[in-house]
Amino acid sequence: SASRAPFCALTALAFIATGNPEADAGVSIAGEELFAQGGLVAGLVVGAAGVVGGRRQARRPARRCASREEPGEGAHWQRGRVGSGAFRRVALLMGTLPAASTASGADAVDGASLMRKGMAAFSEGKVGESVELFDKAAEAGYPRPLLWQRGLSLYYADRFNDGADQFRADVAMNPNDTEESIWAMLCEARSLGFEEARRRMLTVGRDRRDVMRTAYSAFRGEDEANSLAALKERASGGGGDQFYAALYLGLFAEAKGDAAEAKKWITKAATCNYALASGDYMADLAKVHARLRGWATAPRGEL
Repeated sequence: SASRAPFCALTALAFIATGNPEADAGVSIAGEELFAQGGLVAGLVVGAAGVVGGRRQARRPARRCASREEPGEGAHWQRGRVGSGAFRRVALLMGTLPAASTASGADAVDGASLMRKGMAAFSEGKVGESVELFDKAAEAGYPRPLLWQRGLSLYYADRFNDGADQFRADVAMNPNDTEESIWAMLCEARSLGFEEARRRMLTVGRDRRDVMRTAYSAFRGEDEANSLAALKERASGGGGDQFYAALYLGLFAEAKGDAAEAKKWITKAATCNYALASGDYMADLAKVHARLRGWATAPRGEL
C-alpha cells in the first residue's frame, strides 16, 4: 500500500546498496513491528539499520541467541532467519504476500509473538503444539510462506506433504535457501521415495556456507561419494561446520532408510559442543530428532 512505500523504498535501497541477501534479523523484525504499529520514523530507522547491519555481520551466529564464538576460521555464521532475509522483507512490505498486506499492526505483532512461542514449543519437543502455534501465527498475520519453522515441525509430525508445501513456498520467496530445498526433499523422500524426491529437488542459488553447498550437492546426487566424504571430514572437526555436517549426514541417511547411520550422525550432531552451547534452533532440532527416535543422550534441560 502507499503507506508502506517509504519503509519499503528505504529497505530496498539499503538492500541494493549493500548487496546483502540477509539482514540483521533481530533489528529488522523490530523495525517491521514498529512500522506495523504506526511508528513510521522509528520503523524506517530501525528497519534500515537491520538491512545495513547485516552487511557488517553477514551471517547471524544463532537463530535464538547470539553465539559467543568469534568470527574466523571454522566459525559458523548463519543467516538471520527469524526476521527473514532482505529479499523476502521487501516483498513482504510491498504487499506481495497477501497475509501481510491484510493484517492489522496489532495482528502482525501478535503473529510474530506466536511464531516465537511455536519455536519455543518445538525446542521443548512439543511438536504438535508448535504446529498449532505456527498455524495461529499465520492466522494472526505472520506470512505463512516465511514460516520455515512450521515446515520443520510438520516433518516431525509426519505431515510430509504439508511440510514439502511449506518449504516449497519458502523457496519461492527466497530462491537461494539451500536448507529449505533440502528439507522439501526430505519431506518428499518420506512420501515419494528417495530417488523421486531427488529428481524433484528444488534448484537454488549459491549458499555462502561451504558446508551447506556440500550438503546440497550430496542430496542432489552431484558427485555424491565425494560430497559425503567431504561432509564426514567436516564432521570430525569442530564448531558450526561440524554440527551442520553431522546433522545433514544423519538426515541424508534417514532419507535413504539407513537407521544405524542416521542414529550415528544425528547423535553426534546433538551432542557436539556447538549443539550444547550455541543456542541455534537447528541444534534444538537435532536434540528433538534424537529424542523422538529414541536416541536421546542430552539431559532434558538441554532440549
